[in-house]
Amino acid sequence: MKKQHDINNDHAVVGIFTAALIISLIVVVLGIVNTVYVPQWMKTAEFQHMNQVSNQFAQLKYALDVQSLTNGSSAVGSLVTMGTIEIPFLGTHQSFDELWIPSNSCSFLIKNNSGYNHLYSTGSIKFISHNTNFVDQSYIYEAGALILSQADKSVLSARPSILVTEYGKNLTIFFINVSAGTGADTLTSGRGTYLIYTQVIKNNQQYTVIHNVTNITIQTNYPDAWRDAFDVSLLNKGIEHQINTTTHSVIVNLIDDDYGDYFNIHIREIMVTADLAFGIVE
Repeated sequence: MKKQHDINNDHAVVGIFTAALIISLIVVVLGIVNTVYVPQWMKTAEFQHMNQVSNQFAQLKYALDVQSLTNGSSAVGSLVTMGTIEIPFLGTHQSFDELWIPSNSCSFLIKNNSGYNHLYSTGSIKFISHNTNFVDQSYIYEAGALILSQADKSVLSARPSILVTEYGKNLTIFFINVSAGTGADTLTSGRGTYLIYTQVIKNNQQYTVIHNVTNITIQTNYPDAWRDAFDVSLLNKGIEHQINTTTHSVIVNLIDDDYGDYFNIHIREIMVTADLAFGIVE
């Protein structure tokens, strides 16, 4: 009987040891998955999400360009996806991003050689990511430009619908003025798919003519992108100029010709409202 009892005890010890070994193995495997594979999976998912938002903002810009050119008054909806999903048993967390329509986030101050100042201001439509593994990025639609911002740097993703064309000694600028439909800054955060409704409320067919323009000062949080936007547009037309940048501004100096004449600017302002549909959330 004692021998049988010892055998049973041995079996119990072996069973406990085996169970402990299996549990330890599971813990080790989960630890490796959580520390090595999950961050890479999440980084890939967040990278793919940023690509998705990039495409969605490109569609938003296209919609606004078409609305501005066709003088349509109907509201157009553009989708923007925010956040990523979580994997609960692997200890990952879902991310929550932001959509923001700030007012007066960008302005153009146009000066001429007579000392007159002409100020045009606009808001913007901004997506702000809060990633856990991939680098945080923001996508911004501002005065017709599509901008990608990362840390303190910005690049021009799509050239603005501020079109600079030369005929004689004239430049033509289309200024897209975006504001929140509520009349105040609009901000939301979360996860899911949101609709941004944009609508042209005033499409001025008349151009304001500013003679003998000496410089244009752009106040913006994205000077790198706006420097490139104006530099490329003016260079393509062979317009002699100088550009200086500060932390929050770009100064475009137009050079007069041999006769002391400057360019005239014909500017047309298109006013657009943007609203967030808070109910379209997954």
